[in-house]
Amino acid sequence: MGLDAVEIVMDVEDHFGISIQNTEAERVRTVGDLVALIQSRIEAAHLATCPTLKSFLCLRSTVRKLTSDETLRIRTGTRVVDVMNRSQRRRLWTQLDDILGTAPPGLRRPPTLRKLLALLVLTAIVIAIVAAVAIDVAILPLTLALAAIVTLVLHVITVPFRIYPPDTLSTFGGLARRIAGVTVATKQLHLGSVDAILDELRPIVVDTLGVDSSEVVLNARFVEDLGMG
Repeated sequence: MGLDAVEIVMDVEDHFGISIQNTEAERVRTVGDLVALIQSRIEAAHLATCPTLKSFLCLRSTVRKLTSDETLRIRTGTRVVDVMNRSQRRRLWTQLDDILGTAPPGLRRPPTLRKLLALLVLTAIVIAIVAAVAIDVAILPLTLALAAIVTLVLHVITVPFRIYPPDTLSTFGGLARRIAGVTVATKQLHLGSVDAILDELRPIVVDTLGVDSSEVVLNARFVEDLGMG
């Protein structure tokens, strides 16, 4: 390989965090060949690491910081409510929003309170209907509106009790799988895009060979078209 080729390979390895063998580099003839090689290396490195395990270890570190207990023992089956108080759970859910890039399913009220709320809402509706029938059917919209207001008030005043994770995220294993699922989907979308890799590769080629960025296209040949020495 010439000096230009060596410099490009070294820059690519540093930029993408991959390793390219000399025999592989010697087979690269076009920009598209190099993009395909980079993509295969990134995908291989990604598949070599279990995303769920990586997510669990990251999650465990976060929980230990939130609880100020660096020796806290957490397993995949450990329930969130068993090791974190309500304040810590809320802070964890705020951080999950940043990790996932989208709001996770919100914390819920205790099961007993949810059942009580459902019963109270149903009772309010029944009372509204019975009152309208007993007094005047014409006031039914008014009584139902009052029942709706009561329902809204009940939900608002019980917001502070939303401290329990939903069933699918009640354990740290469930949380890790959720984080891993979102992370893998995001990475696969990125890795599947040849254009994304080409966009990151283009400045390296331009800087090394001194060519115009418009010349760095997939079918461009390094030696014949880009003048690589």
